[in-house]
Amino acid sequence: MMELSQLIKKVEAAIRDMGLSEEESRADENGQWILLKNELPVYIDVWQDAESTPWNYFVFKNDPTVFQITIPFTHAPTLKRNEFLQELLIVNLNLMFGKFSYNEKDNATVITYRVSGDNFKSESLSLIIDALAYYSEMAYHVLKDEFGLKRIHAPN
Repeated sequence: MMELSQLIKKVEAAIRDMGLSEEESRADENGQWILLKNELPVYIDVWQDAESTPWNYFVFKNDPTVFQITIPFTHAPTLKRNEFLQELLIVNLNLMFGKFSYNEKDNATVITYRVSGDNFKSESLSLIIDALAYYSEMAYHVLKDEFGLKRIHAPN
């Protein structure tokens, strides 16, 4: 079973292996980092689930830790929102590593990657970030004109 402190060390080592500073990448909370990829914010989060849910029951007893990457890349359109979200659901069938999601509270369309802490492979971090950034760029450029998309920019 992966301990949260072990997972944090593993992620920080992976960030260092990418040639980045884990200190400069750290966000406000323990177990959170923000990186930049092609001017897109890349949020890395690790945590330990406190209790089993219908969504994590099959791994919770063996490993309650979670590793997640999230890249918010565009605001959902006001017009034709349902059509836009349906398009992303169709595209999800073709993706390796990630899935498109929508956060209504922040009106953010994101691409995410999530695995249990035991299944996080530090040597894959750069590849996964590259894939997610590629998919978000491609989706934005293919759909921006049809849906009038507006970019989400990295925080200053």
